This record gives sequence, structure tokens and C-alpha cells, in this order.
Amino acid sequence: MAAEKLTTGRLVQILVVMTVLVTAFIWRTVDYSDTQQTLKCSVVAGSCSVSINGETVEIKVENQADNSLIMLVDSVYVPGELQWVGQPEKVITSHKIFEKEDRKRVYIYALPADVNSGSAHKWLLNIDRDQLEINF
Repeated sequence: MAAEKLTTGRLVQILVVMTVLVTAFIWRTVDYSDTQQTLKCSVVAGSCSVSINGETVEIKVENQADNSLIMLVDSVYVPGELQWVGQPEKVITSHKIFEKEDRKRVYIYALPADVNSGSAHKWLLNIDRDQLEINF
């Protein structure tokens, strides 16, 4: 690359880009908050709900015709993986998404067959920046 003479226009361009980058870095550093809340939701009569950032997240557990269980998460926010707290570790991703009339969507998780065998099952689901603990 050949050396070019530093012109006034090039210097202004470099200073503007550096100012934007430094400002963005400072903004994200000051604005950053790692306040992850752990919310609890106990499934009673097949459903529970919790409020996250002023929006209601509804969770329903339904039996299917083949006696398998699915968990429906009705939320404005996109949920992450559903993780079982215990051994062996089980991680389930959502399979299908259904759009509703409002802004909410329904995310479906197919649960393992041994979920309804006891009430000691605890699942973790990350929604937005919060962690939702679901107890059966």
C-alpha cells in the first residue's frame, strides 16, 4: 500500500469515525446492566404465568394423543433453550412457532416421557434477560 499524504478531509474523517466509536464504547459500558432475574413459575392445573418487563408470559403443559407432553410458551419475547436441572442434563429447543393475532407467539417444546413421573422436576428457560424457573 502506497503512503498517502494526510489531507484535511482524511483527518476529519478519521476523527469523526474515532469519535463515533469511542462514544459507542462509552455508552455501552455505562448502559450495561447484567441484572438477570430468576423468576419462578409453578405449573398448577397444567399452566402458569409470569410477568416479564410488563408482558405476561403464559406456560401451558398439554397431553398429546400419544401420551407425550408438550410445553407451550406464549410470549412476546423469544425464549431460549429449555434446560432440565438435574442429571442427566436435558436441553430442549423449541420446534414450532405459531403467530397469534396480537404480538405474541407460541413456542412449542416436546418434553421427555418421564416429566410427569414426579413433582420434583425443575426446568430453566431464558426469556429476554431473565431466567424463568418452571416447577412441575
